[in-house]
Amino acid sequence: MLRLNALQFLKKFLRKNSGFSQGRLANVWALNPKNMKKRLLATLVTISFLLPQIALAKDICIAEEDIPKDLEITALYPNPNTGEDEWIEIKNTGKTNLELAFYTIEDTTNKPYPLEGTLEAGESTSITGFSFQLNNSNETVTLKTIAGDTVDTFSYETSTKGQAIEKDAQVETASETTSEDTTEPTETETEVITPVTPTLWPIFSEAMPNPEGSDSTEEWIELYNPYDQALTMDGLKLDDEDGGSSPYGLTGTLEAESYLLVSIQDSKLTLNNTVDHIRLLGANDEILWDISYEDTTEGKSYALIGDSYVITTPTPGEENIAPESTTENADASEEATESDTNYQDGDLSENVEITEVFPNPEGPDQEEEWIELTNGGTIAVNLGNWILDDGPGGSDPYIIPDNFIIEPGQTLIIYRTESGIALNNSNETVEIVDYNGEIMDEISYESSEEGESYSQITVEETATESASIAELGQSKFDIWEWTIPSPGEPNPIWKQIKGDVESFDGSLLTLFDGTSNWTFKANQAQTDELLFKIGNTVLVQASMENGLYKIMTSELIKGAEASQKTSIPWGLIATVITIAGWLGYEAYKKRQKTLHFGPEALN
Repeated sequence: MLRLNALQFLKKFLRKNSGFSQGRLANVWALNPKNMKKRLLATLVTISFLLPQIALAKDICIAEEDIPKDLEITALYPNPNTGEDEWIEIKNTGKTNLELAFYTIEDTTNKPYPLEGTLEAGESTSITGFSFQLNNSNETVTLKTIAGDTVDTFSYETSTKGQAIEKDAQVETASETTSEDTTEPTETETEVITPVTPTLWPIFSEAMPNPEGSDSTEEWIELYNPYDQALTMDGLKLDDEDGGSSPYGLTGTLEAESYLLVSIQDSKLTLNNTVDHIRLLGANDEILWDISYEDTTEGKSYALIGDSYVITTPTPGEENIAPESTTENADASEEATESDTNYQDGDLSENVEITEVFPNPEGPDQEEEWIELTNGGTIAVNLGNWILDDGPGGSDPYIIPDNFIIEPGQTLIIYRTESGIALNNSNETVEIVDYNGEIMDEISYESSEEGESYSQITVEETATESASIAELGQSKFDIWEWTIPSPGEPNPIWKQIKGDVESFDGSLLTLFDGTSNWTFKANQAQTDELLFKIGNTVLVQASMENGLYKIMTSELIKGAEASQKTSIPWGLIATVITIAGWLGYEAYKKRQKTLHFGPEALN
């Protein structure tokens, strides 16, 4: 709906209903003062009823179909250089100026960003600082009216770092391709598919960053599917360090317990011979794992052997093999006893922490319990002679042997079968201690949920309207919650939104945070009609599942009744004052006439 100022509406009302204009006021009063007083009284009474509405109402709605559609997306800049901002260019293709407040723009996350300002006819402008982030590939941007009608869309499959994507250029490329085809074109509808990060993904297996031949043709990266089911690769991307080569999109499927070899000729990912990273990204460029290396040997690969990464003989597309020195001592290692274990001191670090524990599995506790450690730093840490313990009176402490390496950003799982640490289902404490006896991290829980792990969850708090204006961005904090186990994988990231309840149908909740609407899926245990009453202000923490936010926790901040101020009947008060004043004035006039002229003057 378009909006008309309330004062303009009142002005039109008075002109239509008062029965006089400013130019006729003196004549009407002279000819018929009694009738004029009645009109003034009626007008004052009407205005007194309108005063509260005028004070509260900011605008008046008119027809939505009057919003012009003469607005077009002409260019995008989704993959900026370091230090630059993304932008979206729009153009007014009409012959009249457009008020941008009647339009919103959004990407495939379907979170409208309101526009503002005026765009003159034929002019273009660039929009920056919007509330969403453009994907580097497989993205669609949509321009809509505030009534929800689509004005224009712009889709692209790939982007190049530091280069804008112009719609005209895409049209010309399409024209050049089709001009060579003399057959009659067939009208087809292109379905825009929003990429989604799979729930399972392959692990890093091996890489050849420094081949004996040409680095530009012989480098490769090997992935492995450790699961007993095929993995969907759509939505996944391989990448090197941040700011390096452009990410390479993966497609198709990877069969169970199979390898995928990605050559540099296909991926265009150039691996440094010294320090570099190999990363797997999700559909929204989130980092699923990040493997780093510092030194390489020409002709040797960087491979995963057990829980460690080593320089070894390349085996592209096949099972990795340990270095020769390790192979020669394999038999001796198998025969070694606990007394032969090397408990040399490793490294000191404050970046190793406990990120997840699994104390109450559905299967046998002796086999399925585990503790997850994560290296949140930027360098590898040797945990030799560190201690993992479950507190006083529990299991014997587990002393970690030498050369137990945890890479930057890596998560490692230590099972009960290895550590001997039996986790209680309630009232338990788990701690990791360095070889100097300093507690590096400690977590506790009072009770457990069968089949769920106790996980460190990162919560992203959406920026408020004022924070967005000040470009403060989002704030993050960590909490511990019982959730679906994710051993060896990044723990889930939740979104926290505070807003007013717009609607709730028992399964879907819509909140308005002052800028945008957010939709959440609620489960059976969360269908609280009182909590999600329209007008309530609630705080919701939610995880993303299949493109929709699912409520994990919810809290009432302010009830609808508490947010409503006591209504004062200003209209009635004004009416009473007006009538009382008029009656008092008439009585006064009668009294004056009686005093001066006698009772006969009233006839």
